[in-house]
Amino acid sequence: MGGGIKLRPDQGVFIGFKMDTTLARQLQALTGPDRKYVSEESSEYLRICTLGEERWVGKLIHERLTTERVDDVRRNVLSILGRLCPETRLPQQFEILPCEAAEGTGPSSASEAREREW
Repeated sequence: MGGGIKLRPDQGVFIGFKMDTTLARQLQALTGPDRKYVSEESSEYLRICTLGEERWVGKLIHERLTTERVDDVRRNVLSILGRLCPETRLPQQFEILPCEAAEGTGPSSASEAREREW
């Protein structure tokens, strides 16, 4: 069986959606204890990433995923955003994008989808 595609269990994935400008402004304006839910360092919280010129919000996952876990992550992201921005309509369908670690920065999404510095 020749070449084919190699699986990369060490490769992270981003699970999230493209933000509109309203949601981006709301998240950027967070202060106090709510600010911890949008983090550049922790995969426990939401991450802001870019894909080209677009801004995305979601979670970076660095371990293997089952389909059930993907749905858990989606519900977790919606729960956090629903608490932070209760008046904002959020999409129910998310995208899953591959990520690669940026040199010297640990797990992040460095090529097309890369962690956004705030």
